[in-house]
Amino acid sequence: MRKFFLPLGIFVAFSILGQPSFGGSDAYSSGRVPTFTLDQAIITALQRNPALLNAEQEIKRTKGVIIQVRAQALPHVTASGNFEWIDPHLQGARIFGTTATGTTPGTTAGGASLIESPASQVRDIQTPLADPSPTPITNVQASDVSYTISVLGKQLIFNGTTFPQIRGTFFQRDSAYFAFRNILDQLLATVKTQFYQIVVNRELIKVQEQSVHLLESQLKDQQNRFEAGTVPRFNVLQAEVALYNQIPQLILAQNNYRIAKIILAKTLGLDFQPRRGENPPLEVVGEMPYIPRTINLADAIELGKERRPFLKQARANVLNQLQQVRATAGQWLPTITTTGGGEWVSSPTNSSWHDISKGWLAEVQG
Repeated sequence: MRKFFLPLGIFVAFSILGQPSFGGSDAYSSGRVPTFTLDQAIITALQRNPALLNAEQEIKRTKGVIIQVRAQALPHVTASGNFEWIDPHLQGARIFGTTATGTTPGTTAGGASLIESPASQVRDIQTPLADPSPTPITNVQASDVSYTISVLGKQLIFNGTTFPQIRGTFFQRDSAYFAFRNILDQLLATVKTQFYQIVVNRELIKVQEQSVHLLESQLKDQQNRFEAGTVPRFNVLQAEVALYNQIPQLILAQNNYRIAKIILAKTLGLDFQPRRGENPPLEVVGEMPYIPRTINLADAIELGKERRPFLKQARANVLNQLQQVRATAGQWLPTITTTGGGEWVSSPTNSSWHDISKGWLAEVQG
């Protein structure tokens, strides 16, 4: 089941990340501040968050590592060829390069002596014999064209490093996938938390504004009573102090509201707009509903141990390190490879394609 859900989860996540649409309203084109609902904020974060995009590229990188390491265990086929042409006037007279097999009439080989030693003057007296019948001498002319073609295949049979490394790459892929899942879960929780924090700060501003308006009305009432002579000056001063102590709370709520917007914009990966000036980077639309969920502590712990991606990522990392240890220990084991193929060599006296030497090669190395 894990082998089925692993590519399915990657496909669903990449399909969301691959959408080119922008989650917010089309406010950047018109110069206004973009507005986001919770769903739009989540979609935008899935498309633009740098940490999630980096995790996506890490999955693709591990797939490339699998292909690279598995290539060591696949057959390697190489084809090579060599073609050489030598002017017939240089046959047998070259000093540099490869010396041909035959010599042209009237010429000597490159390694022959240029000065012949004189004939010996001491000879044995022999009875003259009849002249033998002359043997016809055939002058074999070497070909001026030579070529060689070879196609060889090499296959790894056994070693102690490649196969543990291949198994380790699959655990690296699983680790990258679970890291992506962990970042995805954290991103969703962070976006929801920061979105609702903006909603809470917005409502806190309303509460502080109402408190300031209430204290302003109380101060005005105390001033009217003081002018009428029904209350002392102390009541007016007390109302002023209460009002001036409440105003910083309103400023703090407004500051927290603005900071929460900037933090959410950073999480969503929104681009900086110089024309925005002092305006907020975004606006949110929505409320914070309360949906109670009842779950026991023991059940929550067991579900976390079973489903949390970072625990699965840690397990995949441990299994990967185990395979790396086996690969390191496998360096002491022998390496066995086989090589096989065919060669086609031209004739030394004929350059025709039909007059060639060909055959098969087989070799086992260990």
